[in-house]
Amino acid sequence: MDVKEEHKPLLKILGLKDEDFEHFDGEFVRYEYDKQKGVRIYDPYYETSYNEYIGIDGWSAWSIENDTFMSDILKKTHEQIQITMTDRPKVNDEDIREALEKKFGKKKAK
Repeated sequence: MDVKEEHKPLLKILGLKDEDFEHFDGEFVRYEYDKQKGVRIYDPYYETSYNEYIGIDGWSAWSIENDTFMSDILKKTHEQIQITMTDRPKVNDEDIREALEKKFGKKKAK
């Protein structure tokens, strides 16, 4: 599928990169343009770098909607993961092995 040059800046507002335009095949990855709404992409399998919500029908929100629902949720999640991982002590494989042996005892060979 040929992506029109005048639509590329609108698609980039959605978060797409230049290399994503190669994925537009007109079947599994395509886009629509509307004068009032802007662009939206059909990418049900997330073949592009678009990282916002894609509906069950395979379509993203229109660019004019500035939908950041998913990235807003994930941003808080990634921040919480970083906090949690920083607070946890580092454990290596030997420590885990020793803890399991202590709890369950050594396995006897047959």
